[in-house]
Amino acid sequence: MILILENDSFHIKDGLNLLPKMITVNTLGPEGTSSEYAAKNFISHFTISQGIQSKITLYETFEKCIEHTLSNVLEYTLVPHAYEGIKHFYMRPDLQLLEIFRCDTPMYGLAVRPDFQFHENMLNDMKIVSHPAPVNLIEYFIHKNAKFELVNSTSTAAKKVNDGEYDIALTNEVAREKYGLAFVRTFKSIPMSWSIFGKGEVRL
Repeated sequence: MILILENDSFHIKDGLNLLPKMITVNTLGPEGTSSEYAAKNFISHFTISQGIQSKITLYETFEKCIEHTLSNVLEYTLVPHAYEGIKHFYMRPDLQLLEIFRCDTPMYGLAVRPDFQFHENMLNDMKIVSHPAPVNLIEYFIHKNAKFELVNSTSTAAKKVNDGEYDIALTNEVAREKYGLAFVRTFKSIPMSWSIFGKGEVRL
């Protein structure tokens, strides 16, 4: 059996017959990240239509995702182009770029616990917990040089506010809802493109 990318679609081929087969899409976790959202979009548009069964596995870094992709058959890694470290994945000789597609993120905004009394002047002193990628939204929309505590994902940022470690998160709508937070400011859904990496042809 061979997993191939043909005419911009993934296929499983066994001789001349197409067969359903389980593939794994690895991306950044925990649940609620924009990467997980994009992975679900990818599965919906690129694999289900081809009769290929898929599942998503979440890891704490994209580098961990790549490790699993290289160590297991029929595993792939989805990475946003906003991730600075993606440049290293393009250079690796043991990885192959299989697909580029667009999937806009969920809405981003500032989120707090529902019982937290937010005032915008708090942004002058309090740290906002956030993934590094969307931090410029504060400058563009609120015109402040805010202080940030950086974490590995937007979902982690929301969880830290839910847990009481911080009071304000820059996060997305999916994570906001998952952790029971309330938006006090909304910004935008971020137009985003994504890459799917794999080992190329996988022969079994």
